[in-house]
Amino acid sequence: MDKLFVAGLTGPIGAGKSAVAAVLTEAGLPVLDADRLSRLAVKKKEVLDALVDAFSADILLPDGALDRARLAQLAFADPDATARLAAVTHPPILALANQWLMRMEQAHERAAVLEAPLLFESGMDARCDVVAVVLAPRAVRRARLIERGMSGEQIDARMDAQQKDTYYSERATIVLHNDGDMDALHKEAEALARQIREWAK
Repeated sequence: MDKLFVAGLTGPIGAGKSAVAAVLTEAGLPVLDADRLSRLAVKKKEVLDALVDAFSADILLPDGALDRARLAQLAFADPDATARLAAVTHPPILALANQWLMRMEQAHERAAVLEAPLLFESGMDARCDVVAVVLAPRAVRRARLIERGMSGEQIDARMDAQQKDTYYSERATIVLHNDGDMDALHKEAEALARQIREWAK
């Protein structure tokens, strides 16, 4: 069986990862959204129980399901809380990602993409042959997140909890710059799709 070529896709919140991922999907590349895996992982009883142990039952809705907004509020309040969230959620997310990659390989896909905000922090980059990073100025990211309905306080907490741009760029194989011109970003993403296919040959 040919080895699956894996490209990682990451970058800070609001940088435009999802827009790039959509272009890669349109180009026919299988793309895994790690945020979707996160939502699956926290539905597991053992993961939810561990989150309650780490953050208290305050993160639960009346029906016992996870209150994701409340968890985010607590988890991004300080670095220690963010580290507690990572310790609980990264292992099950990584396990689900590995299962997906195995399925892609069994389906004889030549290349696949892991889209993950915490690609490096989770250790998921170890499964990647190359990593593409999407970066954007803070003002561009902030405007985009406000359009999504996030408050300024929420945005600042998330941004401050994430790594600096240099953290991403120093670890990247390729960097896509998003200054807010979505047409330009689309062209960069199309070029990335072609590059991934070349690398996979």
